[in-house]
Amino acid sequence: MTNFSEFYRLGNYEEAIGRLEDLEEIDGLLIAKIGKIRIILPKGLEQSLLQLVGQSIAILRTDIPERQYLFRILDLGITTSEDCSSK
Repeated sequence: MTNFSEFYRLGNYEEAIGRLEDLEEIDGLLIAKIGKIRIILPKGLEQSLLQLVGQSIAILRTDIPERQYLFRILDLGITTSEDCSSK
């Protein structure tokens, strides 16, 4: 059994910003490594995020039922794993 306390779950309107380093599936959940932070996401986002691995992105959790997570590619800014944050 996995200890999920080492992973982070975004709150409503909280955003994680950084380079998407890796995606992995653990116990039916998608874990996105953004910089040094591992974020728990719904498994349904895997196909959309796979093509973004290696790019600087922002993932925003919302309270909109049909769009709970929004993400975008960042043109400028964070390019190293040390520069990740969640807001």
